[in-house]
This record gives sequence, C-alpha cells and structure tokens, in this order.
Amino acid sequence: MKPGIQRFLSAKSGTMAIIQTAFANLAVQVVNLLCGILTARSLGPDGRGLLAGIIMWPQFLAYGMTIGIPIASVYWLKRRPDLAAELAGTGLLLSVCFGLLAALVGVAVIPYSLRTYPAPAIHLAQLWALVTPLELLAVTLIGQAQAADSFSSYNFFRFLSPFSVLVILAIEKALGRLTYSTAAFAYLLGGVPAMLWIAHWAWRFFRPTLHSTVATSRLLLSYGIRAWGADLLGTVATQVDRILVVGLLAPEFMGLYVIAQSAAGALAFIPSAVAPITMPRSTNLDTDDIVTLTGRAARATLCLMLFASLPLFFFGDFLLSLVYGSRFTGAADVLPFLVVEAIAGGLTSVLAQAFLATGFPGTVSLLQGCGLVTSIPLLYWMIPRYGLRGAGCALMLSTLCRLMLVLLNFPYKLNSRPPGLIMRRTEFTGLFTSAWQRITAE
Repeated sequence: MKPGIQRFLSAKSGTMAIIQTAFANLAVQVVNLLCGILTARSLGPDGRGLLAGIIMWPQFLAYGMTIGIPIASVYWLKRRPDLAAELAGTGLLLSVCFGLLAALVGVAVIPYSLRTYPAPAIHLAQLWALVTPLELLAVTLIGQAQAADSFSSYNFFRFLSPFSVLVILAIEKALGRLTYSTAAFAYLLGGVPAMLWIAHWAWRFFRPTLHSTVATSRLLLSYGIRAWGADLLGTVATQVDRILVVGLLAPEFMGLYVIAQSAAGALAFIPSAVAPITMPRSTNLDTDDIVTLTGRAARATLCLMLFASLPLFFFGDFLLSLVYGSRFTGAADVLPFLVVEAIAGGLTSVLAQAFLATGFPGTVSLLQGCGLVTSIPLLYWMIPRYGLRGAGCALMLSTLCRLMLVLLNFPYKLNSRPPGLIMRRTEFTGLFTSAWQRITAE
C-alpha cells in the first residue's frame, strides 16, 4: 500500500489528482458543515442571516473583481513556462491592486444592499469589505498552484483555510463569545495562516519577480479580460440570489436560505474536484481530444452527483432538522430546487472547461451572461410572490438555461457534437477499476 499512498499524496497523474482533490473537497465540505452547524445552532436563523449578509460581500467582491487574473495565470503559466517568475509576480501585483479597488466599491454599495439589516451589521460589513485584497490574493495563489500541477499544495491550502475557521469558531464557542460579529472575524480572517503558507510555497516554486511587468500584464489581461466575464458573471450568477434575498427578505429568511444552499452545495465537492484538473490537463491537446476528455469528466460528474443527491431529495427535511436543529426545518421548502440547481451548475462548470482550454473564454462569459439575464428577472418576480421557494426555483431555471446553452455551443464554437451525458457501462466500471488499480499498484 505504501506506493499507492505515495501516488495519492503526490497526485502526479490526472486520475490521482482527481481522486485526491475529491477527497480534499469532501474534507472541506465536512469542515464547512461543522462550521455551519456551529454557527446555525449558536446564532439561530436571524443571527445566521446577519452573518451571511456580512461575509457575503468580501467573497463576492474578490471573485467578481478578479479581472480574470487567476484563470489567465493558469493558461499562460502552462503556455509560457519560460516566463513563470514574471507571470507569477505580475499576477499577484494585479490581484492586490484590483482587490483594493473592489474594497472601495464594497464600502460604497453595502448600505444599499443591506438596507433591511440593522445599522451595526451594515457598518460591520463595510469594515470587513477591506479584507477583499486578501481574498483576491488567495484566489490567484490557488490558480498558480493549479498551473504548476501542484495539486497536493492546492488541496492542502483549500483544507487548511476552512479548518482554521473551524478552530477559531470552536474557541469562540468555548469562551462563550460566538456572536455574528465574532463569527465574521473567524470566516474572513481565519484563512490568513493558510494564505501565508501557500504564499511561501509560491515564492519557493516560482520565485516571483516584477521584471517585464508591462509585457506580462498584457499577456495576463489579454486573456484575463475575456475570461473575466465568466468570472464576474459566474460570481454574480451564484450570488445574485443571496444579494436579492438580503434586500427583499428579513435576516431570518436569509438564514434559512443559506442553510438550504449549504446543504445542496455539499454536492459541489464532485465538480470542484474535476473542473480544476480538466482545464490544465487538456490545454495543450487538440480540440477533438479536449472534447473527448471533457465529455468523460462531465459524464462521471453527473453520475456521481445524481447518486449523492438521493438522500437530500428523499430525506432533506429530516437531515436539516438533525444537523442544524428544528429551527431550520423551514429550509426544506427550497432544498429540492437548490439540489437540482447544484447538479446542473456542476455539470455546466465541467463542460465549460472545454471552451477555456481551447482559448475561447469569451464564450463562457457569454453563457454566464445569458444565465444572469435569465436569473435576475426571475428572482425579482418570484421572490416577492413565493418567498424562499421562488428564489430556489428562479435559480434552478436560470442554471438549467446555462446548461442548455453550453451544450448548444459545442457545434457552434468547437465544430463538435456536444458530449453525451449518459455514462456507458464500460466507463462506469472503468472509473472505479482504474482508480483502485492506481491506488494499489506496486
């Protein structure tokens, strides 16, 4: 077993990288679940809603103002390894600059977004918006780890960050000081030790430098601005429901919605294990090979997500009550919609890697924009009429629309038939046989 363990820890092959990332995602989901249980049971729906409103903005701003730098770093570090030091240094510098700009935007818009919240919560949210540069810097560092195929470092960082948050929350709970304001401190600054660790890794691996900053900035921004639309629209598409729930409903309903979304979001550990590996592994392949590889990844993702979603479909209300407490059983009303949305969104994210790998990030941006154009009117129409169920149904319909558009763009943009989504028997058995053989190989 020792060689198998070494292969698992090193994650050099594509299969082992996916397996390790899947295990890391599962571990992250467990830690996030424990954080959610701790805050939900301690704060209740109202306090959990206040916490969600505060921590939402730094994360939203960081992912929304990337200007495509993280994905551009992955693309160009794979294409131009001779410029690795310059690309790494310039990417980090641009991330800090755009993070500062995003923080200023957050301070200005937060009072309008959280207008139904009490004044102390609004002021606290404005203060925490100032950590946005750190959040954006962490996103870029993760992208650089992907580009280096250093999935062990990538996965360790992704686990260490939420684990640090859990430790701080547990300490606050033990001291009797766990409130929505102290919990915000844990969520927004708890990942700093992990970020320092991966920054040290990046320094040793890339030796970042600011030489040729202008030339490397042009490279990163030429690809990044085209891909930024996907980042921005994808972030808005995944967060716009929360933004509108915050503005249209009371904090208590925001708390219920966040818990339901967290439960459905547990399924994301599957596509988030596949998508980060599919793009860098397929970037240098021919278009037909990229479509074939993406198709296999998409079929495996759909199969695993459908299987993992069965408990949430059939026992969702019982599981919510068991895990988060009886005060959150109301979240069961919206859970089925969000489960379907999570499956469709995960499948869409994997299929979109084909367009990123073939150099068409603008296509992904356009598809994200179409989904957003669909979701905002639906959310504004359905939330006031149907409450939480309306928010979940609107998000589900817009994500299904994005999935359909992704499939339709394969023949239009790549001159290829869209990949089949039904897993063949040989693929199903081969998936587990190959994984087991690699783990146990001498």
